[in-house]
Amino acid sequence: MAVEKAIELIGTGPTPQDAVQEALDRAELTLRGITAFDVEHVGGTVENGRITYRVRVLVWFALLEPIHG
Repeated sequence: MAVEKAIELIGTGPTPQDAVQEALDRAELTLRGITAFDVEHVGGTVENGRITYRVRVLVWFALLEPIHG
């Protein structure tokens, strides 16, 4: 039986898909067992005519069980 946890992350990028991928790529650097994600909000900023998307993502991962000796 598995137990999962979710954390909220903000990814940024030139497209919403790039922003989600950035959040997932960064999460994979420190989390094991990522199983799913939910996009909670898509927004962005405009600076000098350039759009940068900000995507709030819930990243779900399985909690690992400790190995007993």
